[in-house]
Amino acid sequence: MKEKLNLFRESLRLVWNSTPGWTFANIVMSVLRSIFPLLLIWLLKVVVDDITKAATALPSTPNINVLLPIVAVVIIWFLDEASSDFSNYVRKKQALKLEVYMYGLLHSKAIKLDLINFERPEYFDCLSRAAREAPWRPNSILNNLVSMLRALLSLLLMTGLILTLHWTLAVLLLVANIPGIWLRLYYADMLYNFQRQQTPEARKSAYFNWLLTGDRPSRELRLFGLGNYFISLFKKSFLKQKEEEINIIRKRTLIELISNLFKASALLITLLFIAHQTIRGKLSLGQMAMFLLAFRQGMLYIKDLFGALAGLYEDNLFIGDTFEFLNLKENVTAAEPVTESLPLKKKIVLDNLSFTYPGNNFSTISNVSFEIKKGEIIALVGPNGAGKSTLVRLLCRFYDPDSGNIKYDGSDIRNIDPEEYRKHFSVVFQDFMLYNLSAGENIRMGNIDEKSPEGRIKAAATTTGVHELIDNLPYGYETVIGNLFDDSRELSWGEWQKIALARALFRDAPILILDEPSSALDADTEYDIFSRFREIVRGRTSILISHRFTNVSLADRIIVLDKGTIAEAGTHDELMKRGGIYFTMFTKQSSRFTR
Repeated sequence: MKEKLNLFRESLRLVWNSTPGWTFANIVMSVLRSIFPLLLIWLLKVVVDDITKAATALPSTPNINVLLPIVAVVIIWFLDEASSDFSNYVRKKQALKLEVYMYGLLHSKAIKLDLINFERPEYFDCLSRAAREAPWRPNSILNNLVSMLRALLSLLLMTGLILTLHWTLAVLLLVANIPGIWLRLYYADMLYNFQRQQTPEARKSAYFNWLLTGDRPSRELRLFGLGNYFISLFKKSFLKQKEEEINIIRKRTLIELISNLFKASALLITLLFIAHQTIRGKLSLGQMAMFLLAFRQGMLYIKDLFGALAGLYEDNLFIGDTFEFLNLKENVTAAEPVTESLPLKKKIVLDNLSFTYPGNNFSTISNVSFEIKKGEIIALVGPNGAGKSTLVRLLCRFYDPDSGNIKYDGSDIRNIDPEEYRKHFSVVFQDFMLYNLSAGENIRMGNIDEKSPEGRIKAAATTTGVHELIDNLPYGYETVIGNLFDDSRELSWGEWQKIALARALFRDAPILILDEPSSALDADTEYDIFSRFREIVRGRTSILISHRFTNVSLADRIIVLDKGTIAEAGTHDELMKRGGIYFTMFTKQSSRFTR
């Protein structure tokens, strides 16, 4: 209970922080709306009684003015309706502000969390639940709280009115709704536990849906005739979760019928009592109408009150998923004492690094040690799975090693702020991003803070051989590339890779890492870039990962990885003379072109 109260308090704090003005307006409107119905019921009683008196009055009786109470009823009715419409506007406005605020919290957290989280399936479950609930649950908590306040105020007023008739009717009003509140609380727990257990299955359904509708899978889907197969997998996964949910709702609906029988019985008893009192002359027609409306409104308000209470309980269950995500710990941070991040002056030293991915029982990197001197071109080679890309991630401090350390000019990178440290790196990843933005913007992503980027964007594009292509697009560098939006132009994979290379070069970082940078380039472009490679990377420390040994041979030093360890290291000539793994790999690749 203490944990639920803490979640409740934190949720209200989020709502208030997102938009205090609209939150206050929402509360004020709800209080006003709780008063208008009572005024309306009392005025209707006055109208009915005045009309009855006027209809049965003797000719000698002074005229009874029924116009004034009728006008009053119309005015209060108008105010009630107007307050309802305005209250809806206030709630919509507040919900919008809160939704933007919550998305901001989710996105800010997502971009700060350690990259290692993306290697854990449970992280995606947590993110999926948070993304589903965060935009609207806190606002639901406030609306349920406001509804509870409004229903409570209205109920107290209506109950006070009913008490003037008979206290048993007020008790009956409360007792008749107890089964309903118990039902809502019981099934809130059941539905929450069900949905939490079903998160992996829901993600599976979403994945199959993407395979059927996404751009990337569309070609293989058609070529291999996989459409009907994935349709069946989606249907099986989707129905598995939805049918169980329907069964829970079906059971709740059946029990709700019994709950409604209690309410109907209470209404029957009340109607018989009021009818009996009216026939005996103890109630006027106006009083009869007033009490009937009051009891009916009381039933609605107590339903709203208990419904809001149950809603708060349900919201507290689900909002916990949001806070579970927001409270995830960020481990890749600057450890004390924090060292200033400066451009590389001497060297980077990797000392006895070991790293294992979550869920694996073997090390991807094991006891790796070497150094990278300023201005040096280092090549990392080795078979697939040798750990080359993992080393890059450790160098950029996306992950922290299990053991060993990386020293940047003598400082352990754990003592440097990660964001500041990464500013010294520019990387073309093997799975580089394709941004559906303008061509110029795609290159500018390398350094989004650049104030006057136009000239340097074109220079980077010229270096990678993509300037002419961009310049001939319908709107030049302003042309949107990709295929998601109107007036866009799709590029070939090789052209996208040139854009990615230009993006990396546009970033004026002292350390350049290229992970398979020419895998999709045509032979002419690849030759042009690597024949000028030293000129292109002049002044930068460079790390090249490639399976094309003609490109690797230009490096100052080549480090050969095998099964996560350094098998050998040296210049191209030294490694060829040694006759080891590098010699074997180079010879095999070269022999394909010399037969």
